[in-house]
Amino acid sequence: MKSNAHCPFIAVLALLGALLSVSSVLAADFSVDFGVETDAGKDAGSLTCQFDETCSAKIESLELRVSILVFRSEPDRVHVSLYGGDLRCCYFDGAADEKIIDPHQPLSRVSFFKGTRARGGLFIQNERMGTLYLRFDSR
Repeated sequence: MKSNAHCPFIAVLALLGALLSVSSVLAADFSVDFGVETDAGKDAGSLTCQFDETCSAKIESLELRVSILVFRSEPDRVHVSLYGGDLRCCYFDGAADEKIIDPHQPLSRVSFFKGTRARGGLFIQNERMGTLYLRFDSR
């Protein structure tokens, strides 16, 4: 008479294999190629990101950090922030801290500025610092 003790073991292995394959797909939901161009120079890099988690990279040569966040519930909206070593940097149009990007564009070009944070209903015109380039690739 053969034992059926191996059946639960095989079922657990199959379940574990399925969970591991799903988690490896979720481990890299999308990638981002980015570039920054300023008067101080240019630099570029790539990020591999997950939905619902902030993904960021430091651009040492320009003393900047780019942060990307995409919510699984809103995959067509990418939240982008850019920070600099200078506390007055970096803002987007209208002195906004964050820019929403459409990831389906072949290449997004976003100007960024240094100056003063937006307050209330005041219109603030800051000094242009450069351009952030972003290209997204879903996995």
